[in-house]
Amino acid sequence: MSSRPSGLRLLTNSEIKTFRRCVREHHYAYRLGVRPVREAEALRVGTLLHRGLETYWLQWTQWRQSPDLAFECALDAMRPFALDAYDYERAHALMLGYHERWLPEYLANEFEVLGVELEFTGAPLVNPATNAWSRTFELGGKLDALIRRQNRRVYLIEHKTTSEEIGPGSPYWQRLQLDAQVSMYFRGARSLGFDVAGCEYDVLSKPKLRPFKATPIESRKYKTTGELYANQRADDETPEQFGVRVMEEIAGNADRYYQRGIVVRLDAEERDAAFDVWQTTRVMREAELAQRYPRNPESCMRWGRACDYFPVCTGAGSLDDASEYRHVDNVHEELSARV
Repeated sequence: MSSRPSGLRLLTNSEIKTFRRCVREHHYAYRLGVRPVREAEALRVGTLLHRGLETYWLQWTQWRQSPDLAFECALDAMRPFALDAYDYERAHALMLGYHERWLPEYLANEFEVLGVELEFTGAPLVNPATNAWSRTFELGGKLDALIRRQNRRVYLIEHKTTSEEIGPGSPYWQRLQLDAQVSMYFRGARSLGFDVAGCEYDVLSKPKLRPFKATPIESRKYKTTGELYANQRADDETPEQFGVRVMEEIAGNADRYYQRGIVVRLDAEERDAAFDVWQTTRVMREAELAQRYPRNPESCMRWGRACDYFPVCTGAGSLDDASEYRHVDNVHEELSARV
């Protein structure tokens, strides 16, 4: 293997996914460092849960004898960042369900938490055909958690939230065979000195329930008693009422909302993933050298809404609009700022 060059550009799984989705979006977000001011609604609950899960796992070893304290700490971590009361109630319900779903397993199976939110940078990006290191990029990322089980084997823990069906055998799990993130994180763990046996995917599916809204006045129908019919409402459902309804839904269908599975990587699978990443970086460099960043209209709509940069691409907006966009110095905001 060739010697490692210095001064390389950090490349994360999030950046790779953005580039694959749309080269123009990648240019705006990672080359120009422009990000939307507001987070997409579909992502807000996932962001809250990630904060809660980080704290929950950080506290788990400390509060093993009193696990409810770990849950309370998770809620405290989420609460200040909840800009919408309904988002918080949904995240609260999912966090409570998570605590109740997995607590018996936590108590029954001793494991050592080796680290939570472990950052890695400087992992080599290797051309699998030649074993040569990239002279442009190095890999970085953040591992949600690392644990050592009683058999002394070390496992990655990767928390995921999704709106997809996550039952056994569903496309969600099948697609992981093609996901380069797991292979990248194996390499990242090795760069930190850990030889991992597998990655435990810890998946939470977000309920699709929405808050009930008051029936428009012009559409209301009343009984002779003056009461509204049962399928109509005089007031919006409060956040607390919505939270109770989400909790009841989760409690009755725990397997629908919480699943775990071990993902392993054979040498051939790691090699295939390495080729995927290597070839993606080749295309990335070609776009940068040509200073051409193709748009991908097939990705303009995601999560039931237009891409954050759609107004810019269509000429209806500007990256200089401070009410819509902000400029960042650290394009990998999930990681500590690099010196």
